[in-house]
Amino acid sequence: MFLPENIDLAYSERYNLSIRLSPNGFSFCIHCPGDAAIFHFQETKLSGKLSYIDNIKKLIFDLGFFSQAFNQVTVTVVSPFYTLVPDIYFDKRRTEELFHFNFHERKGIILTDNHLGDDIRTLFNIDEEVHSFLSRSLWNPIFHHHSSLLIQLFQSQKRDEAEKCCFADFHDDYLTISSFSGNRLLSTNTFQAIDPHDTTYFIASVWEKLNFDQSTERLFLSGNIEAQKSTVDLLKKLIRRIEQVELRPKVILTEEQKRTIPTDMVAILCA
Repeated sequence: MFLPENIDLAYSERYNLSIRLSPNGFSFCIHCPGDAAIFHFQETKLSGKLSYIDNIKKLIFDLGFFSQAFNQVTVTVVSPFYTLVPDIYFDKRRTEELFHFNFHERKGIILTDNHLGDDIRTLFNIDEEVHSFLSRSLWNPIFHHHSSLLIQLFQSQKRDEAEKCCFADFHDDYLTISSFSGNRLLSTNTFQAIDPHDTTYFIASVWEKLNFDQSTERLFLSGNIEAQKSTVDLLKKLIRRIEQVELRPKVILTEEQKRTIPTDMVAILCA
């Protein structure tokens, strides 16, 4: 497999490996925390001839280096099936009950993401066979949900802690939208973003329910904005202050990489 000349996997312990599991794709990046010039990103579409788990197994075995001892290994799961639980209400023994309160028939193992700190836990599901295989094949992997990475990134982007604002990230034919009042997270959710009118409606509904002011409060956009031009044009008719999120990863990215690498993966590179 092609890797940049400045990545030598004989010294894999120098690098961080980040894997991203989306509904229809598999991607990964390798970077060195101590050298911003060392970075590689690769994305692969899954074969329709194989099951999801068989696609993952084939990619892991074909590429051959994922089992090496990296400095850090993270796996990000992208899905609309997650729920946030305030820590005061969280009970590890009731994890499945808390998750299934919102998603009654979702199968798989329920994981807890503590990426948002001690105040909020993110509960999400992943296919049990996929989780078992990756846990065996990778070096001490940490599993995250994409929404946790986005929320933490959005919180770091807030310039005025006193005002309310909203962030919308376009990815994988989805929209993940998070709203804040000061440092307090008001809501977060993930919807399909295929039809521009439906997507605009979802965003407008969030603004209406949370009493956002369409003239004074801001909507920040990130992700695959180019593919959502029709949606953005509709939003500009409803919301006066629309801005693009300014990402500051700690690696050197090309302009194309800045446009194409999913925001939740860039969030890992910003930490």
